Amino acid sequence: MVLQVNEFEGGGVAFGLSCTHMNADPTSITILFKSWIESHRQEPIEHPPLFKSTTLHHQQVPNTSTKPDNYYATKGNAETPSVKMVTATFKFSDSAIKKWLDEVRDQCAKATPFDLLAALFWTRVAHLKAPKNDNKHSLSICLDFRRLVQPPIPLGYFGNALHFSLLTLDEEEMDYGKLGHVVELVHRHVSDVGEEEVWSVVDWFESQKEEGGKYAQPFRMYGPELTCVSMEHMILGHKSLMFSASFKSDEKPVHVACHVGNVRGEGLIVVLPSVEEGLARTVMVTLPEEEMPKLCEDQAIQCLQPTLLIGGR
Repeated sequence: MVLQVNEFEGGGVAFGLSCTHMNADPTSITILFKSWIESHRQEPIEHPPLFKSTTLHHQQVPNTSTKPDNYYATKGNAETPSVKMVTATFKFSDSAIKKWLDEVRDQCAKATPFDLLAALFWTRVAHLKAPKNDNKHSLSICLDFRRLVQPPIPLGYFGNALHFSLLTLDEEEMDYGKLGHVVELVHRHVSDVGEEEVWSVVDWFESQKEEGGKYAQPFRMYGPELTCVSMEHMILGHKSLMFSASFKSDEKPVHVACHVGNVRGEGLIVVLPSVEEGLARTVMVTLPEEEMPKLCEDQAIQCLQPTLLIGGR
C-alpha cells in the first residue's frame, strides 16, 4: 500500500491511498483512511479494520455451472488491446438526479441514483462504440457484497469484496428513448444479485488454486466489456462514509475520487457519493481517448447539467 500527501501553496492537503486489487477494494481503503482520521482525533473507530483472511471462506463445493462462474472463467481467457485511456469526472446535483428519477418512476418505481446513472452512461457510451456483429451490448456491474451475505461481512473487512456480474441487452433496448426501460433492467439485475451467487463465485476462485494453495494466474476484471462500479453501499442513511473522514468536525473533504489503474477494454464507470449528499452523485468515467470528447458533449448527459470536474480531453 502507498500513501501520498500533497500540500498546496494556496492551502489545503490532498491524500492519496493506493493498493493492488488483490489486497483491497475501494471500501477497504476508505474505511482504513477514515479509521486513521478517527484515531488521530482520538475518537472511537466506527468501523474497525478487520484483517482476518478467513472472513470470505465459505467451505462449499462450487457450482461451476452458474452464469457468474462461466463469466469469470471467460474473463480469464479474454485478451484486450492496449489503447490510451483518459478519465473525466461528472458531478450531478441532488435536484437534477431527483428530477430524472421522477421522470423514469413510471417504468422503475424503485430506481436509485446508481440505476439511473449506470443506465444513462451505458446507453451513451454504447453510441460511441462501433456496431457489434451480434447487435448486443454488455455491462459488467460491480457491487460490494459485504451486506449481500448472511451474516453480513463488517464494513471494516480489509480485503476485496467486489462481485462482478454481466447484464446484456439487445441494441434496440439501448435506444435512448427507452432510458426508463434500461434503468428498470439495471435495477432488476442489481436487486437479483444474492448470497448464493456471491458465494458461488467466491468458491469458484477457491477452486482455482493450484497445488500448495497458490492462486492461479491473475486476470483482468475491469474489462474487456464496459464496467460500472457502484459505491451506493457507502451511504448510510443520509450520511456518506466517504465524506465523513475529516480532521475537523465542522469540515468535509472538498472532493473524493476513486481511480482504478490499468483499465483496458471498453471503459469504466464509477458512481460515487457526492459532497452535496442526498441524491447527488459523482461519476468518474474512463474511456479510450478518442471517445471522451464526444461523451463530455453528449446532450443526453448535459440535460442533467453536470459540472465537469476533471476533463479527459
